[in-house]
Amino acid sequence: MKKRIRKKFHKIYLGDIVYEISVSSLCRKELFEGNKLTVSPNNLYDLSNYIKLRTKRYGLRYHVSIVRHSETVGWEDWGDDQVYFKFESAEFPYIKSFSANNPKVI
Repeated sequence: MKKRIRKKFHKIYLGDIVYEISVSSLCRKELFEGNKLTVSPNNLYDLSNYIKLRTKRYGLRYHVSIVRHSETVGWEDWGDDQVYFKFESAEFPYIKSFSANNPKVI
């Protein structure tokens, strides 16, 4: 698959990955414990079948980690009382997004 097409698919499915990981108790627990996650065709955790199929079909890979509030672009007006997840394409690190998460909810 051409690089341009791979990049396009990483952008298209990033929002779905952000949502799925942010609401997954299993993934949240791993991240809150300080572990970094890699979502890939070999590591799909408890994601929906829709995401599993797309990840396998297009060979998508994303890295997910906790970052400091100061590193989040576009989330400046959110508080320091949240835990921020950073999602980025493994192949295209400039394709990234963030989510704010309540640390009291796993």
